Amino acid sequence: MLNWDDLKYFLAIAEEGSLSAAARKLKVSQPTLSRRLATLEENSTADLFARNRNGLELTALGEELIEHARHMRDDIHAAERLITGHDSSLKGTVVISCIEIIGVEWLLKTAKKLRKAYPGISIEIKIDNEATDLLRREADIALRMFRPQQNDLIAKKTVTLNYSYYASKDYIAEHGKPEVLSDLKHHENIMPDEFIMARTSKGRVATDRPALTPAIRANSLVALSAAVQKGLGVGACSWFVAHDDPNLVRLFDGFVVFNADIWLVCHSDLRRSARIRAVYDFIAEELQRDKHKFSGD
Repeated sequence: MLNWDDLKYFLAIAEEGSLSAAARKLKVSQPTLSRRLATLEENSTADLFARNRNGLELTALGEELIEHARHMRDDIHAAERLITGHDSSLKGTVVISCIEIIGVEWLLKTAKKLRKAYPGISIEIKIDNEATDLLRREADIALRMFRPQQNDLIAKKTVTLNYSYYASKDYIAEHGKPEVLSDLKHHENIMPDEFIMARTSKGRVATDRPALTPAIRANSLVALSAAVQKGLGVGACSWFVAHDDPNLVRLFDGFVVFNADIWLVCHSDLRRSARIRAVYDFIAEELQRDKHKFSGD
């Protein structure tokens, strides 16, 4: 008899391409993964992977088995959503996925209020700058900077996140205040790396911003905001980060260099879960309450 856990491990190895990568994804040790794979191959009386110098390669049987394993995974996730969707209790864990800047600067503060409102619900915040797969229950709720396309997902447009240029008072005292956008060519510019730029291209980017040479780049929106706050240069910050910092000065009359709509998303099955519905509605209300903090109006 095949064990689903063994198939789950087999599928992770096949999709991740190595034992070490699969172990990290599943949060298990590599020896445990090796033992489960050996058990599955023993029960199958055939090798599912060929071992070579480049790692593991699926055998003919492994290639056939992987599609069945994927179907099983999808069925199990569908069953989990169905069961969770009929849960009427306001107790348990709700997993919320969001990008780093929203998770660190907004959701953690909101989670404190949420816990007071629903003390029986535990909140797990999953910081992920890539879109988590809600169909496979990688999270229950997601805050995204783009509208999802899958038909099974419920998506609610909430607030608009605006980014404007800021500099610290310390930086301005040392380097002067840029008065027009073209002045940025003579300043220390803090800019995101290409990976962030590619991700945020789904939003609306100002076309009249100047081409700049970065003095500092980072692959983290939180790190970029911190660099501006610490006086390392001029950079774009979200207003909900900057408005609490009296040392930051908003430049160019609030010129918006980038903005994106924030979508609150969950699977349609999970909206029938009392605890997930409660958290979803609570976050939606808090976003509306803080909409001016996001837009900077």
